[in-house]
Amino acid sequence: MEADLLAAAEWSCRATPPGAIAIPDDLDERDWLAAMVPGTAAGAVGNTGNRDFDAEDWWFRTRFPGGPGGPWTLYLDGLATLAEVWLDRRLVLRTAGMFQPHRVDVPELGAENELAIRFLALGPVLAARHPRPRWRTQLVAQQHLRWYRTTYLGRMPGWSPEPAPVGPWRPVRLRPSNRLDVLDHRLRTSCAEDDGVVDLTLRLRGPVNHGTVRVGASSTSLHLRDDGDAVVAEATLRVPDVDRWWPHTHGPATEYEVTVEVDDHVAWKRRIGFRTIEVDRSDDGFRLVVNGVPIFCRGACWMPPDVVSLNAPADEVRRTLERARDAGMNMVRILGTTIWEDDTFWDLCDELGMLVWQDCMFANVDPPDDDGWLAMVEAELTAQLGALQGRPSLAVVCGGSEVQQQAAMVGLPGDGRTMPLFDTHLPKLLDGLGLDVPYVPSSPTGSDPPFRTDAGVAHYFGVGAYRRSLDDVRRADVRFAAESLAVAIPPEAGAVDAHFGAASVAGHHPIWKAAVPRDSGASWDFEDVRDHYVGELFGVDVVQLRSTEPERYLDLGRAAAAELAEAVFSEWRRPGSPCAGGLVLLLRDSRFGAGWGLLDAHGMPKAPWWALRRILQPVALLATDEGLNGLRLHAINDRPLELTATVTVEVFDAAGLRLERGERPIAVPARGGIEIDAEAVLNGFRDITYAYRFGPPAYDVVVASLRDDAGELLADAVHLVGGRARPVEPTIGLRARLVEGDDGWRAEVATERFAQRVVIEAPGLVAEDSWFHLAAGASRSVHLSGSIDQPPTGAVRALNATATARLVPA
Repeated sequence: MEADLLAAAEWSCRATPPGAIAIPDDLDERDWLAAMVPGTAAGAVGNTGNRDFDAEDWWFRTRFPGGPGGPWTLYLDGLATLAEVWLDRRLVLRTAGMFQPHRVDVPELGAENELAIRFLALGPVLAARHPRPRWRTQLVAQQHLRWYRTTYLGRMPGWSPEPAPVGPWRPVRLRPSNRLDVLDHRLRTSCAEDDGVVDLTLRLRGPVNHGTVRVGASSTSLHLRDDGDAVVAEATLRVPDVDRWWPHTHGPATEYEVTVEVDDHVAWKRRIGFRTIEVDRSDDGFRLVVNGVPIFCRGACWMPPDVVSLNAPADEVRRTLERARDAGMNMVRILGTTIWEDDTFWDLCDELGMLVWQDCMFANVDPPDDDGWLAMVEAELTAQLGALQGRPSLAVVCGGSEVQQQAAMVGLPGDGRTMPLFDTHLPKLLDGLGLDVPYVPSSPTGSDPPFRTDAGVAHYFGVGAYRRSLDDVRRADVRFAAESLAVAIPPEAGAVDAHFGAASVAGHHPIWKAAVPRDSGASWDFEDVRDHYVGELFGVDVVQLRSTEPERYLDLGRAAAAELAEAVFSEWRRPGSPCAGGLVLLLRDSRFGAGWGLLDAHGMPKAPWWALRRILQPVALLATDEGLNGLRLHAINDRPLELTATVTVEVFDAAGLRLERGERPIAVPARGGIEIDAEAVLNGFRDITYAYRFGPPAYDVVVASLRDDAGELLADAVHLVGGRARPVEPTIGLRARLVEGDDGWRAEVATERFAQRVVIEAPGLVAEDSWFHLAAGASRSVHLSGSIDQPPTGAVRALNATATARLVPA
């Protein structure tokens, strides 16, 4: 590939009043800031405070030497949002959308050149008169955003108060045009019995005499034809006996490389996967079927790891996605309020076996039914969705987030909620692109009104934002939750201390509250939601606790969030549930504090991440309290082979004495699950849910475990007969030590009495398990991942004990 003249360019930027400077000639040399491209004005400014980046014009500029020859092509992959591009003081491009890539032909360059891009202030444009929408939304402050193709990040005061992105947020490149250039491609992969089929069309600019497409050991010649301004190269290649691509929970994520050689040089290549994907909508459901196998989709909604620059390092994107994978998640959803992700993200999802639900960057507002606007949107969607062809991780394309819901919630009748973009244009465009994935017009959808939870795709916040009791999750009869929970989850204690200096900042301090999400216009925030469940689950006076014991207040908040996640996903994943998937809002916080994320803003796990990690693994054991029907265990096996194992049930009293133990061999079918009556394992009735209440409770804790034929622990589940509200004892005999082995450091934890929600914190390392229950007399060895320069230190604590155990090397 020939050199990019801007690869080493040094960029700078500056703000000017709206409209004050319209041409580069009028720019002086004052107030320029060093800038990164791709990047944003906020990234260049750094500490942005409350600065409104939509209220100013922003100029980005670089100067560079020309190269010999020509012509050239200027590639601008994304300009946020209204932009004018000036090359050597000539206006060469105007743009009206953040997501549309552009190419500009440059006939010649001088010895020294200047590229300047003016980003027009969006605020004054939004303040101008526009046609009135059918409804208003409180998600964004400015309703006229519906006319402009830009992200809502930084423009949602309730839960994304970060600075709005302004600038060249995607790469800007300048390359010679007298080379072979791939102008466009169409790629479709399919399965034909045991074989894979690749259908490929390339539009090429430049000299082409012959070409070949290869996949593995298979190859075929390209058919070439002249199309006026381009050469069209087409081929269909059948690859025998391919290994299918699977979500990582169900099998290997096998990839193949497609290579196109033109005149004996590599002109284009991509990694692909072969898989089938469809949706089963029977019984008002929404269940994805991959390679003929029904999949329980579980995961979270994606937030860009760096919402300021929108260009997180590749290793940070990998780390975030690996955290999702390690927690047993197999799907992430790109929300319509965010951005189209780049190849780095998609390459990693393909590699890691993560399914992706892709929204089309529409949310809540009324999409205009305007020919000019629709043409602009169609060009954007063709570019963005076309880039996803052949991506095995792409699982669902969705028109947008809560658009149908918003229309219905303001009371519009069914015939007043029609949206040509989602109803007609998008399905036709997907068909033309050959994207054979399920399509949904909006999320939620599938019921009438669309936000009912017992049909199609739901957003379920009954347990969570709407403060319903835990039994609401079964009553709601959810079929697929594309969003769920939404609880303000505090980061881990060590992270809070390091960031804020003390846990006492938590609660109502302004710097803490700034990171707590809220619905605009509401008199409560999502910390109030968490506090509600802390009071309900643990029987404490939350206000008093926050005032007198801020550390314990935060720990109970973390535990409450873990309890909600565990209860909701255990219900949804059990074999008898009609639910086929659930996604948490969100995977990662955008700013440090008590956000919705399962990971904090630094990408470190929070309490519910560990709770979900135990119950979302391919092999898992869940427990549900069925009241008068007893305690039910659910053994789940997503793997392709039958699982033979032993399930064990142990029952303890309040003093920690083990009263009974029973075990039973089981066989869990491949990619299936079974239900087990815990009392049957004990060979007789025991009131281990304390439903019949014959006198005081005889049992306090039930521990169920699943072990393979070699005796290795595969999964476990704990049921607290005595409830979650437990007295705090001075000591329970909790012990811990650090042991170094071939796989790194491990924390070995043991307890004399029952330990509720054991927490392992070792600065610089991440515990493989934490926030777990540990039975009386039990021990657990937990791997600590990460890299540090000296032996680790840390501490282990439990929710029901004052004393902690220090972590020191043995």
